[in-house]
Amino acid sequence: MNKLTAHRPRLEARHLDEIRTSVDWQALFVGVGLREDKRKSKADDLWAFSPFHDEKTASFHMRPGAIWYDFSIGEGGGPLELIQKLENCNCFEAAHILMERGWATCSADMPQPVARQRATISRDVEGSIAPDGAPQNAPIRQDLLTMCDYHPYLTERGISEATCGLLGIGFLPQGRSTLRGRLVCQVADARVTTKSEGQLTRVILSHLGRAIDDTEPKYLFYQGFHKSAELYGQELIWLHEDAAEQIKETGALVLTEGPFDVAKAVEAGLRNVVASFGASLSANQTQKLKAMADAHGATSIHIAYDRDEAGRQGAVKAAEQIRDVGLTPVIFDWNAPVGRNSAGDVFIPKTTSDLADFSTKQLIWLRAKGLI
Repeated sequence: MNKLTAHRPRLEARHLDEIRTSVDWQALFVGVGLREDKRKSKADDLWAFSPFHDEKTASFHMRPGAIWYDFSIGEGGGPLELIQKLENCNCFEAAHILMERGWATCSADMPQPVARQRATISRDVEGSIAPDGAPQNAPIRQDLLTMCDYHPYLTERGISEATCGLLGIGFLPQGRSTLRGRLVCQVADARVTTKSEGQLTRVILSHLGRAIDDTEPKYLFYQGFHKSAELYGQELIWLHEDAAEQIKETGALVLTEGPFDVAKAVEAGLRNVVASFGASLSANQTQKLKAMADAHGATSIHIAYDRDEAGRQGAVKAAEQIRDVGLTPVIFDWNAPVGRNSAGDVFIPKTTSDLADFSTKQLIWLRAKGLI
């Protein structure tokens, strides 16, 4: 686990120039949620719709160095001025935001682990890299859920407000974020912070947006976030006492693909379920599963990836990695009979393609049968 803390360096006026010159302007452009007008934009000359009011014609211009000008309001500046105006803060607070979100660096006296992390942020917005080469995601202060609502789509999918509250899920109807108009899912973890007095506490690492229609891509992630470094729902494994109890009872963790799979499982009362953000399990995610299993006494990982070919192949590869760390993989067989009645074997309907497609009663039944 990443044990980085949220200590802030003391900034002086001289550091502000360093921050201005080090800013990753393209990551900043995306990170603050600017809506790009791709028809007007070029490689080093980006246009967006003003983040300060609604408009039909893009009037916000940004170039290298995060030098910007909003023609609709007649104001402009650099990266610090943009954050100041967006966040209503002073220049030093803006500087901290730029560094904490990985958009800039400086030589301020930072605690060593954080300084090392910030110094290795890549220019292609791949996020921070730990000394051992493993990607890391630092906690963020932003909480998009404060601007989100419960949406009828969630009701249709059988996910209640209580489950949304537990996992951090809601619909973002407006705002400057690129996730606007999507279901927002917090990506969280359990970590020790400077305010948690040595205890694990829930921290937000990022947000992802899920389309509620046929919009592509289905999922949007903020640039700079390493999805391969995290497991969705991982905070529940460490913080929810029901998770520890269920892992002990079943001797297993359940691995699935996406946030909705986890949400539906949680709705059914299953707490020992995490997702790998797709049908691909990274080495880092495998180590996280191993740490969870060791901590709670699990010996096996039930892999319930989607029913499609990508899910099938991904499950086979994930099983190899899980076996390599000393755990027993159990792949959910979509085509095997799950029961028997007077008419013969009972199979899962072909229309059921992932864990989220099951009803809560079906998931509870599958758990009782030891299949998940």
